[in-house]
Amino acid sequence: MIEYFNFYYFLYLLISLVLLVGLYLLLRNKSKKTISIVLFSILLASFIFHFLKLAFDFYQERMPWSIRTLTPENISAVSILAFPWFFLSKKEILKDYMYYLGIVTGIGATVFPIIVLDMNAFEFETIRYYMLHFVMWIVPLLMVKLKIHSLDYKRIPKLPFVAYIVLCLILVNEVILTGVGLLNVWHLFNNDIRNIAWIFGPYPDVPLVGRLFLPLTPELFTTVPFGENAGTTLYWPIIWMVIPVYIYIVIISMLMALPFEYKNIKNDISHLLGKVLKKT
Repeated sequence: MIEYFNFYYFLYLLISLVLLVGLYLLLRNKSKKTISIVLFSILLASFIFHFLKLAFDFYQERMPWSIRTLTPENISAVSILAFPWFFLSKKEILKDYMYYLGIVTGIGATVFPIIVLDMNAFEFETIRYYMLHFVMWIVPLLMVKLKIHSLDYKRIPKLPFVAYIVLCLILVNEVILTGVGLLNVWHLFNNDIRNIAWIFGPYPDVPLVGRLFLPLTPELFTTVPFGENAGTTLYWPIIWMVIPVYIYIVIISMLMALPFEYKNIKNDISHLLGKVLKKT
């Protein structure tokens, strides 16, 4: 059974590191074409398996609920569905999203496996959960480390807007699932039910989010502004988190870019300081 800090918890962390190091050693001396084919194949396999999971008993026994899990219902699902095509895209910002947000969310889900806690360590859903989340951060990290994609810290200010689109996609998906009867209408706007992406407000079971986000959120976006319910607490979907999401994504991404962009950042700062000193 998976529990925080028990043997199986650390076993899966070890497996992820072995996979990362093993793939790196296997690919480091290969051509860029070979590396690209291998990494894309891993992403595509995850994409296909995302749909094939319905053939297994865990999901068969939970129909029609299981159909919801095929949709972009959370950030991880969006990543599994989108990453193969982001990888093939010529838009650098999409690959940036894979690196920065894929690593953060993938490692976060690996270190905090809330969904599979208390499940048997080697049952189907546990293995599926870990393997797909391993892919979410291992492939983007190798993509940059093996120079299939080059980071540019100057693109980071654009990155939160990709995250906003992902959050909007999740919100639209929730509305559609509600409309077709796969979700209860009372789930909408409820911040403690089906709120993994926190689009309906800070999740009560993760109070740290509230402590980090709410001081940066205008009170207007956390209450009903008009009508008979004016002043009642209601987090405006997604809008409530726009400012803190932007700030934290930029800060964290800059830190993640440092190992690869240190020289460029240093040179640009030196160049800027030189201009300032000349003017003074």
